[in-house]
Amino acid sequence: MGIRARIFLLIFLSLSISITISYIIAERDLTKTFEEQILDQLEKQASLLVEYIDEVDSLLINNNADSIADRLGNASNSRVTLILNNGKVIGDSYIDEKELSQLDDHSTREEFIEALKYGFGWSSRYSASVKQQQLYFAVRDNNEVSPNIIRIAVPYTYLDQAIQSLDLSILLVAMVALLVATIASGLAANYTYTSIAELANAASNLAGGSLKKSSIKALPTERVDEFGNVARSISQISEDLKSQINLLAKQRDQFGLVLDDLGEGIMVADKKGEITYCNEQFLLIISQENVIGLEIKDLGIKSIQSLYKKTKRSKSADIEFEIDTKDGATKWILGSMNQSKTTKEFILVIHDITQLRQLNSMRRDFISNVSHELRTPVSVIRANSETLLESALEDKKQAKVFAKAILHNSERLTEMVTDLLDLSRIEHGELKLHIEKLNLQECIDQSIDSLKNLGKKKNIVIKCNCPNKTQYILADKKALERILINLIDNAFKYSDENSVIDIATKTKHKDDNVLISITDSGKGIADEDKPVIFDRFFRTAEARASEKKGSGLGLAIVKNLVNSLNGDVGVKNAPNKTGSQFWITLPIAR
Repeated sequence: MGIRARIFLLIFLSLSISITISYIIAERDLTKTFEEQILDQLEKQASLLVEYIDEVDSLLINNNADSIADRLGNASNSRVTLILNNGKVIGDSYIDEKELSQLDDHSTREEFIEALKYGFGWSSRYSASVKQQQLYFAVRDNNEVSPNIIRIAVPYTYLDQAIQSLDLSILLVAMVALLVATIASGLAANYTYTSIAELANAASNLAGGSLKKSSIKALPTERVDEFGNVARSISQISEDLKSQINLLAKQRDQFGLVLDDLGEGIMVADKKGEITYCNEQFLLIISQENVIGLEIKDLGIKSIQSLYKKTKRSKSADIEFEIDTKDGATKWILGSMNQSKTTKEFILVIHDITQLRQLNSMRRDFISNVSHELRTPVSVIRANSETLLESALEDKKQAKVFAKAILHNSERLTEMVTDLLDLSRIEHGELKLHIEKLNLQECIDQSIDSLKNLGKKKNIVIKCNCPNKTQYILADKKALERILINLIDNAFKYSDENSVIDIATKTKHKDDNVLISITDSGKGIADEDKPVIFDRFFRTAEARASEKKGSGLGLAIVKNLVNSLNGDVGVKNAPNKTGSQFWITLPIAR
């Protein structure tokens, strides 16, 4: 049953019940009123009869009581009964005089008792004499010594007829009222349904997440009744919801941006293990494109699946694992998963610790290399010092040899410590650089002059091929000289005697920089050593096996200085001959 039908039925039943109750009450009240009116008429008739009988001789009444009762009954169109105070009937307009003696004693009749006691009385009962329901009214005469009773009776059908006539009128009125109630119920139901439908439609739109202005504007907000109040409330709720939704959307976007900007990968899964959210960093770390809607087991990462199982048991767990990327590299990941106490969702945060592991490895290698490199000169210094103290001081020739060894290793140790400090300052940005416009050719010439003695010892010739003698670059003068000296010195160390070192420059206008190359004639650098040649303390196998000494920090310093000057550095095989070619790029000065 629809709401319209229910509203109609409710209103109709309410009105019908009200009409029925009104009908019953009206019938009862009118019946009582008619009964009272008939009793009042009977009382008046009985009073008139008492006045008439009082004028008749009492003896005459006793001798002619039945005939008097007949005359009075005909005159009043009712049954008249004359009763002595002892209950004996002496006259009755409906009973033959010969049959009076057969009547029962009336002293026990209700109307008789009340009349003797109060002067009048009435009752309603079935009469065995006349075989019908009678309404009786009795009055006491005015004889104070020996009062008698005069009773008038009428058939109860008289009252029934009046009531039936009244019932018909009431029924017609009730039918008309019922018809009016039906029409009113239909109109009220339609009116109420239309109003409720409007409100229900708006509420349904709100519940469904639709906040269309058309559905809200259709509400009867201008009405001044209860529907109008509800409509205005719904309209206000709609506006509040739109404001809250806009605020939540803004906060969600802001939260999403924050999560996307985090360095950590974040993933959220429901209590069934289905992934409902992840940020871009998560996809980047695990090298996948889209995981929303997948279950954790479908990621194909056993470590995350194991972490999920542990979290289901203990509500939180951590794990460190490695995954292979699409390019064949290996990533080390630190994952932490927790289960929400309220929503029962699983929240996974992963960190890419590959670089951290590499840094830790580099730190361990650095400490190991520093310890190794420092241990050698320190050991030599200690050994020679102990020898001098024991016996060599007396032999001046031997003492001089040991003293030179101590001096050489002390200088080597000093050089290494200095390079370490300089490298640390460069890496931490503590080296103050004065970037200025410099003539590249002049800087190269000054660097060559500072190392010319090394060239004389091995008879090495330096050729400089610099087409543009007026080429200017942006750099720090001291930093550039150190870069060039380290690279040229490195070329001297690994070049054979009577060889040539080529220094060339080339302007690359497209990239707004200058390329400087230093090519030696040594044995070159193995391909597997080229990616790590600029690492701290790295020395080729040839250098470690030869007597060529060095701290292993020179090329590392070169790389960091070049990067500080906004340049680049690299190494490759020398063109058209053996040896290596180190190159750097520096910005052109405009």
